[in-house]
Amino acid sequence: MKRLLLLSMLLLSLLGSTGAGWAQGTWRDLPPEERRQMRQQMREQWHQDRDVRREDHGRRWQEVPPDERRRMREEMREQRGWQEYRDGRSGRGGRRD
Repeated sequence: MKRLLLLSMLLLSLLGSTGAGWAQGTWRDLPPEERRQMRQQMREQWHQDRDVRREDHGRRWQEVPPDERRRMREEMREQRGWQEYRDGRSGRGGRRD
């Protein structure tokens, strides 16, 4: 049973790597103009995704109550201070005696 499982996993992994190689080969077979268009479409999609994430992040932060935001900032400052102390730095450019 273990041998059958091992052989099937080996076969699947070989088929998976072959599929990935074939997919990359087809990308290179596209004419230069089509590749340019595809890259442009990908850039536009990335810009849209980035803009959506930026807008969403701002809204989510505004939905957090002010007291909770203040508490989170203080926790982050404490963690940063502890990390600087642990790394041998105390504060911002301060001397450690």
